[in-house]
Amino acid sequence: MPIDLGLARITKLLGHLNNPQHAYKSIHIAGTNGKGSTLAYISSILTQANIKNGKFTSPHIINYHDCITINNQTYPKSKFDQINESVIQVNNDLDLQCTEFEILTATAFKIFAVEKIEMALIEVGVGGRLDATNVLVPYDGKFGVIATGITKIGLDHEKLLGGSLSAIAQEKAGIIKYKIPCFVDCSNDEVVLDTIRAKAEESLAPLYIVEPNRDFIKFSPLQGSYQVNNLSLALQIIKCLPYKITDEVIEQGVSKTHWPGRLQLIQHKNLGEILIDGAHNESAAIELGNYLKEKYGSESIVFIIGMTKGKAVDNVLKHILKENDVVIPTLFSQPDNMPWIKPESIKRLGNAAKKYSNIRMLNDDNVHIGQVFKYLEKEETLLNRPIVICGSLYLCGDVLREV
Repeated sequence: MPIDLGLARITKLLGHLNNPQHAYKSIHIAGTNGKGSTLAYISSILTQANIKNGKFTSPHIINYHDCITINNQTYPKSKFDQINESVIQVNNDLDLQCTEFEILTATAFKIFAVEKIEMALIEVGVGGRLDATNVLVPYDGKFGVIATGITKIGLDHEKLLGGSLSAIAQEKAGIIKYKIPCFVDCSNDEVVLDTIRAKAEESLAPLYIVEPNRDFIKFSPLQGSYQVNNLSLALQIIKCLPYKITDEVIEQGVSKTHWPGRLQLIQHKNLGEILIDGAHNESAAIELGNYLKEKYGSESIVFIIGMTKGKAVDNVLKHILKENDVVIPTLFSQPDNMPWIKPESIKRLGNAAKKYSNIRMLNDDNVHIGQVFKYLEKEETLLNRPIVICGSLYLCGDVLREV
């Protein structure tokens, strides 16, 4: 079923599963962009410090179960399937009518309890206030949320969260917990920070506006100038935890951080180096555009672009395309267990892109990444140009499966 925000169904489901989320401490992260990177840093550092942790992020990249990791390693599919099927059975037997994301959230919480983790690292799915992950309660000395974090907030999912930054910030700030410290990226717009301040004050939650700390960014393998903000947020959260983690361990953790589909350079056997990035909203597109200017300058780029239906296509393309670039629109394959996600039509992508760049339409209605790669292997006029694939994490997943 489609996204249907609310906590009633997930609360009932978890109750019938004996509330597995009450078996460990948690860190809860909301925001528009940077949530996954922030949690990837935290997970890598905790893993290096021998603190057993489970991470739940969304969407998945390659396989449905890769959104759940233990100590930074994807949870085995056989174990995932077993627990996921047991959760689905409870949902069906009791006719709770939980959404796919609610079932996945309950599966993650159950896995973390079964694996006896110390710390759960939880990324909000959509928004925060009514997101399924927000069933988590404040830390009481035994279990619950020990810290919340809010990354950069921009316009995205406006139909669900509201059409202004303040409305969206209000939803994201809904994860702030009573008397639990909250850490916020300082690069947020002032209206966002004011909204978060008000919610923190109402919740008696200590609030920390996190400034960039450049002490460890040189060790990060993740690309993009914005990573200094994500890493700084992660480090401030790490410092508030009840563990003694040395700078040496932090350095090792940062250097071993991996987060696919975000300014990731991959190698194609025939096409060489390809940059993939899941930028799918305006804030992310601005950051991608800045990175492309820095890396490629005025060089002509071949863009392979696919986006989810309903996204503001122009608001993404206008920040990344130049007149001398070439755009090839494509579809992405249907993501597992996410029937509400559909790719934007090739025709609409092409019509939007031709306002900014040259376009190559391989087909009006049915092109996927494998066909685009075969076309580029034979198309001599586009040889030796940088290739950038962006617009959707689902498209990035197709690419990673293909190569």
